[in-house]
Amino acid sequence: MTPAPQARPPGAPAARRRLTREARRHQLVSAAMPIVADGGLAEFALDDVAAAAGVTRNLLYHYFPRGRADVAVAVVERAGRELTGGWVTDEDLSLEQRLAANFARVIDHALRPTMAWRIHRLARASGDPEVAAIHERFGEVVVASISLNHLGTPEPPPLVRVALRGYLAFFETALDEARRAATSRDELTRLLTDTLVAAVQAALAAAGREDQAER
Repeated sequence: MTPAPQARPPGAPAARRRLTREARRHQLVSAAMPIVADGGLAEFALDDVAAAAGVTRNLLYHYFPRGRADVAVAVVERAGRELTGGWVTDEDLSLEQRLAANFARVIDHALRPTMAWRIHRLARASGDPEVAAIHERFGEVVVASISLNHLGTPEPPPLVRVALRGYLAFFETALDEARRAATSRDELTRLLTDTLVAAVQAALAAAGREDQAER
C-alpha cells in the first residue's frame, strides 16, 4: 500500500514550484527591465539582474548565452511589445476615437515614464545593430498601424512612410519634452494629433503632385 502523503507542518514553507522555461525567462526579463533602464543597454551588471531575479549568474547564462547582449535584446523586445501591442485600428470606432485611445496609451508610458518607455528611448540611441533592428521593426509596426487608421492600408505610399517615420522621431522627443515641461495631457494630445494629421495630409498632397508631374 502506498503511504499517504504527509501533511506540511504548520508554519513550514510551501514547496517551490518549478517554473516552465517560458515562465522563467519572463521572470528574468522582468527583473532585468528596471536594471537596464537605470544602467543603460551596454553598462548594466549581470550580477544585478541575477540578484534581482533570485537566481545564479550561471542560470542567467543558461537563458541568455551571450550574457549582457542577449539580455539587452530581450528587454528591448519586451519594451517594444508593451508599447505597440494593442494599437487600436478598429474601424467601428471613429478616427478621433482611435487616435485618442492610442495616444493615451503611449502618453501614459512616456509621462510616468515606464521601464518600457525608458528602454525604448535607450534603444533609439543605441549603436548596436541588433538593438537598432529591433527598434526599427517596432517602428514599422506603428507606421503600419497609423497608415491603416488614416489610409485604410498598412502599406503607406513612399512619401507618407517618410513623413510617418519623421513623425515618430518628433513624437517621441515631444513626449519627453512634455514630461520635463509638465505639459498638460490635453495640450499634448492636441499637439500630437494635429501634427500627425498635418504630416499625413502634406505627404499625400506631395505624392499627388509627384504623380501629376510624372504624367
